[in-house]
Order: sequence, then structure tokens, then C-alpha cells
Amino acid sequence: MRYSEPELTKALVTARRYLKIQGPVAKVATTLSRYMDCTDISGLSGRPHEDLRSQIFAVMAEAYRVEGNVPLALKWYRRASSISSSGYAPIYARLVCENQATEFYEDALKNLEEHLARWFERPLRQRFFLRLRKWFSSEHRELARSEDRDLEFLRQHAVAKAA
Repeated sequence: MRYSEPELTKALVTARRYLKIQGPVAKVATTLSRYMDCTDISGLSGRPHEDLRSQIFAVMAEAYRVEGNVPLALKWYRRASSISSSGYAPIYARLVCENQATEFYEDALKNLEEHLARWFERPLRQRFFLRLRKWFSSEHRELARSEDRDLEFLRQHAVAKAA
């Protein structure tokens, strides 16, 4: 299905607002269900296109994570990662490491490495201001602190699992 960028962006903003309420899965699912089959976004191509498409599934994963349903959150994050690593990779990696979800180690590692590579492609000034903004949120501070530990953990355990 083909959707416009403004239409999809508006739906994602609305769905993210629902993450702040009690029991967000039902409302997020209602908001995003019509976009699950999105294959084309008018006005976008390449990485921005894939990033926006993956956000549909990442927001759904976030809703399950907020409700405490880790198994479903991990499945939705995996679905999102099959499209792009657009910004949720540290949360996905943290969730995988905290729950020692061995079946997700390789995917979370690949996703986190891709996320870090994309992070370092950004200009230094942009990275500085984005990092500064993240330090105002306690959850983002904790994610930033655990990112290197999670990367090392996943590198050790994904390789050990593969062997």
C-alpha cells in the first residue's frame, strides 16, 4: 500500500502520544493497524523511506514494552529491524540483554552495530546536540550508559551462540 509521508508521520506522532497512557497497546494498534502493510511512502525513498516504515513496528514494540509484554515487544522490534535500525536499536539491545533473549542476540547485535555506524556518520555538532538533548531524559541517560555494555555483551554472546 502507498501512503503519504505527512499522513504516516501524523499517525506515528499520535501513536507515540498514546505511549504515555495506561495500557497503550490497544490505542497504538488501532492507530497503526492500517499502516502495517505499507510498502511505499510518497515523497520518500532510500534510507528515510525505510526508517519511517520501520517506525510503524518500532512504536508497536514500544507499546508492548511499556505494558511489560517483553516477548511481544521483542518480536515487534525484530520486525522493525528487518526494515531499518532507525533509532530504536539501543532500546531493543537493552531489552534483549536484560531478558537474556538468546534467540534475538544476533539480530539485536546487527541492529545496534548499524545504529552506531549511522550515528557516527552524522556531523559532530549534530551528535553533540542530540546527545545533550537525550541527557534530559532519565531513560535516555540510562540507555546511553548501557549502550557500550550491551554491545560488548551481544558481541560475546552472539558469537558464542553461533559457535
